[in-house]
Amino acid sequence: MRMTLEKVVLVFLAVAEAVPAPAARQRPVWTEKAKVARWLVHNSDYSIASSSCSVVRPGCAFVGQPFGNVMSVSDGLGLGHSTGIVYTYLPDLDASTQDILTDPRITLTFSEKALGTCNSTAENPPCARLTIAGNLTQVPEAHTEEALRFLFSRHPEMSYWSSVHAFKPYWMSREEIITFFFIDFYGSAVDFNVSDYLAANPFDFL
Repeated sequence: MRMTLEKVVLVFLAVAEAVPAPAARQRPVWTEKAKVARWLVHNSDYSIASSSCSVVRPGCAFVGQPFGNVMSVSDGLGLGHSTGIVYTYLPDLDASTQDILTDPRITLTFSEKALGTCNSTAENPPCARLTIAGNLTQVPEAHTEEALRFLFSRHPEMSYWSSVHAFKPYWMSREEIITFFFIDFYGSAVDFNVSDYLAANPFDFL
């Protein structure tokens, strides 16, 4: 019996739903908002960073326009350790670096779609999304070694970048996180305080 295209698609979706997520990607229950947010940040290896254009340039039609850029990130030492603090590695010549040196205010956006753990379009509310608003600043010298360990554990190729360009670690430290915009189900976006976010355990799946 020939299967219609519609039946083939339905079978494919049923199989996709039945395939369990890898252990490192297992998601906390959706009602635990701060845990899911921490889980999303920890399992993401990049973020969309939106800064404020410091000059008119390609991608910036006017000063102050939002400028979105991809930043590779890490929040801990490999997949088994999470701090909730977002670290990234930027060269002095990067457009986003130039922006944050003028105005450090930035938003970092994460989508569960990038993890391959949601079986729907990225805009569908059950596919978790998080925006963290705050200030992105250079990691102080006292924390530089730790920041580099975190970054290189997730992105080994970064260890070679500084030999070509002047890369430096940046972070959105606890004190510089201002607010959250989080959705992982139908309804309004959720904000939570920084202490609750940092205290949440992204490895607690119950």
